Amino acid sequence: MSVKEFYAAIGGDYDRALQMLMNDVFIIKLLKKFAEGTYYDELKKAREDEDITHTFAITHTLKGVAGNLSLSPIYEKASAICEATRNKKDGVDVSREMDDLIETTLSAIKKIKEL
Repeated sequence: MSVKEFYAAIGGDYDRALQMLMNDVFIIKLLKKFAEGTYYDELKKAREDEDITHTFAITHTLKGVAGNLSLSPIYEKASAICEATRNKKDGVDVSREMDDLIETTLSAIKKIKEL
């Protein structure tokens, strides 16, 4: 799978990634670092613990990383959860959104491994 095909498969923005990161070799390097990171595990832990503070922290971090890599679906989902949990108020339920973000992140990681 090419980098351009990867971005098409996940609904990301290849042209933006290429503009920001300059070439496919560097994009692949950063995508592989993303896939090897702890984002997926941290999302699952925050979800399982129903920890709003951890949920905010991990989605805030993921929003930035996904934005820089032009992983649009992850960025958009992480951003929405980040904003919903920004004030860290008890009773905020983002469980469905977290499940969706976890699934989207895992799917992207699996596709990265095909590069």
